[in-house]
Amino acid sequence: MGRARLRVVAAVVLLPAGLAGCSDHLPEPAEPPAAPVFRLEPDCPTPPPGRRSVSAAQLNQLGESLDLRYWQAADIGASARLHDGRLVWLFGDTVRKKGVVPGIVGNSMLVSSGRCVAQLVDDAHGPVVPDADRDTVRWPMSVAVARHGDHDVIAVLCSRTRRGSGGTMDFTFLGTTAAVFRVEDGGVPQVEKVFDLTPDSTDPDQVNWGAAAVVHGGWIYVFGTRLTGQQGVFGRELYVARTPVANPADRSGWEFRSAGGWQKDHRRAVAVLPAAGGVSQTLSVDVLDGTYVAVSKRDGDLGDFVYTWTAPQPWGPWTPRKALSAPAGFDTGDLQYAPLAHPEVPLTSGKLLVTISRNTTDGKRLLEDPELGRPKFAEIAP
Repeated sequence: MGRARLRVVAAVVLLPAGLAGCSDHLPEPAEPPAAPVFRLEPDCPTPPPGRRSVSAAQLNQLGESLDLRYWQAADIGASARLHDGRLVWLFGDTVRKKGVVPGIVGNSMLVSSGRCVAQLVDDAHGPVVPDADRDTVRWPMSVAVARHGDHDVIAVLCSRTRRGSGGTMDFTFLGTTAAVFRVEDGGVPQVEKVFDLTPDSTDPDQVNWGAAAVVHGGWIYVFGTRLTGQQGVFGRELYVARTPVANPADRSGWEFRSAGGWQKDHRRAVAVLPAAGGVSQTLSVDVLDGTYVAVSKRDGDLGDFVYTWTAPQPWGPWTPRKALSAPAGFDTGDLQYAPLAHPEVPLTSGKLLVTISRNTTDGKRLLEDPELGRPKFAEIAP
């Protein structure tokens, strides 16, 4: 139940062949010129067999107690469970302790084992997925773990985003990047590949593929979100593509949901959920007891409520249900956004665990009190 999202095979990083279209020319994936060697600080023990249920309150207490040199605050927190029982957590902009250089990086990874939480670092102390350039970061959107022989593969789909100089909301989505990590049982994740899935584009209404992904019934379903530019509409449309689990690298296998059903041309893809009352840029989609469950803010991150959408199929029909108040906070400066579900973490209540990213429009305040920028755990009905 719920773990389907975690079994998205790492070959989903071959997504551009199907999504970019034959008219787009992307470079072949290449090894990083000088792959960093990562380590985990501290060295957490591998958890015992079985999964102990917890509560959101316990996890919030753990989050408040964290005092890691290279992780003081961050948003997103997409998660997946490794084969050895540990959890990996991928974050966006990450604040470090005072005195650490750089003091903020575009992304980070934590690996948790019970109450022990370790930070993934290398000697350069930079982001775990390198920036595209000085002004362009790679913000994680979704993460998945697949077993490959005797080790796990962690696939991270990131939004390639150019920062501006106009404040908190001044950034431009350029495309999607994949990062692939290899991790032995009980070992340290090491980066294998980082490459762009879609070419750079400043088109504001392009589909942001990789916003969520799930495996079910022999298919990998990859979701994309899109701003429409409609006046007064801040939610995003939801799109879906699929490829067979057995061979996602085969371009001919990719299909896109259109008005007439599945077909091969990505340009004919249609929204399976409209922008009015729609989702955020990043969301989660899981299969719980055979039902597709999406978790997001309704009407985008400017909305004030976390919703669930349920559907019998990945293309719908989607039924929304209000789940939790989470004021956007642009009037107060205390922001709440990008809720994500974590069904791989069992709750004592039997409910669904979610995190809500938090931040403040006052950068100085965040540096003085990093806990303001740590995701908040909550429980909702699935």
